Amino acid sequence: MARNKVRRREKTSFWENQKLLSITAVLISIGTLLVFVYQTNLVRKQQYMSVFPYLEFQNHSVLSPNYKLVLKNKGIGPALITSRNIVIKGKTYDLDLGMYLEENLVSGDTAYFNITNIRKGNLISEKEGIDLVVLEPNTSRSGLEKLHGLIYNDSLEFVVEYESVYGERWQVSSKSPTPRRIN
Repeated sequence: MARNKVRRREKTSFWENQKLLSITAVLISIGTLLVFVYQTNLVRKQQYMSVFPYLEFQNHSVLSPNYKLVLKNKGIGPALITSRNIVIKGKTYDLDLGMYLEENLVSGDTAYFNITNIRKGNLISEKEGIDLVVLEPNTSRSGLEKLHGLIYNDSLEFVVEYESVYGERWQVSSKSPTPRRIN
């Protein structure tokens, strides 16, 4: 009988060690998986932060014959335009700023300017910009004031939506120059 008791102890002791090793291996595997998931998330965040297009409206020489309105990408990576609209008194129109100005300046106004239309699919590269409105030197003072009044009135807002190469979407407007994430 003593021999049977000894054998049972040996088997029980051996089984306990195997169980302990198995549980330890599983815990180490789970810990490794958690570390791997955490590192993957960090790498993904780093990738997204390494591509951050930041569009901004820039006004140069306001109320002067050298006036220029530029939509510039001051961020990192390209910005793909997904939409652009004019909002007038809360109502949204599928127009860009150039079309709006052409429709609202009367032919008798002596405001001469060059425009660049923004369309869905336009790409603004890093540190590049689009000259939306460039005033020509032969513009009269009254034409300059009329143009300024059209662009800078309280009821008008020019809104541009864009995305990064990773599909993150932002919106910038003439009323709130800081881009707002819309994802």
